[in-house]
Amino acid sequence: MVNDIFFDFFGTLVDYDPSVHPVCNAPLAFARRAGCAISAAESDARWQQAWDRHEADAVSTGREYSMDEVALRYWRSIGSPPLAADAVETLIREYLEVWTQSVSPAPHALECVTDLAADHRLTIVTNTHDPGLVPGLVRRFGLDSVVVDHVVASVVVGWRKPHPAIFEAALRDRGAAAADVVFVGDSWEADVEGPRRIGMHAIYVGRPSALHHPSASLRDLPQFIRSDLSGNVRR
Repeated sequence: MVNDIFFDFFGTLVDYDPSVHPVCNAPLAFARRAGCAISAAESDARWQQAWDRHEADAVSTGREYSMDEVALRYWRSIGSPPLAADAVETLIREYLEVWTQSVSPAPHALECVTDLAADHRLTIVTNTHDPGLVPGLVRRFGLDSVVVDHVVASVVVGWRKPHPAIFEAALRDRGAAAADVVFVGDSWEADVEGPRRIGMHAIYVGRPSALHHPSASLRDLPQFIRSDLSGNVRR
């Protein structure tokens, strides 16, 4: 019997712009406050390189990295200038304030999770680089008081999807058996293959491709899950 539904967040419950260069250039402001004479173009390049280096390591190992690590790598790349005590925290806060402006609930997401919460426990299991980012967005969209009562973040666990450690951490946190969980997400490898490898059911709600087509839309997901699970949700 399915008691728990684990949702991916970015690209599944919310739409977002994945670019690491939002309109307001927080890294450049950080560098200028530190007294570093750097052009916007050079700052952008070094900020991108900081992300790319960490992302390459994460893809190869499954280890998650934090915004703090990105900021410090960027700081070193501009010459490690002296910083105020809260300089890194300020950079991260300013950056996320701008980046999150483009985040909004996906179509039918709020109706979907509100419906499913009537007879399931709902958990968000997400890859993210800041521990407060997703809980803050959950509160912004009113999900915390209505339907979602737990967030499992890769930056807290230390491993990102599809590494089994993040799914196992979510199962432990919820006291759930893998066979009693459905995972819902928009990434085939991270949200379908990863959960299936440890025995969860999985439903793909991402974009159709030559290889993969959605099992259901968020609008139809509650009915889909409450139907004959063994016949409709493949492991």
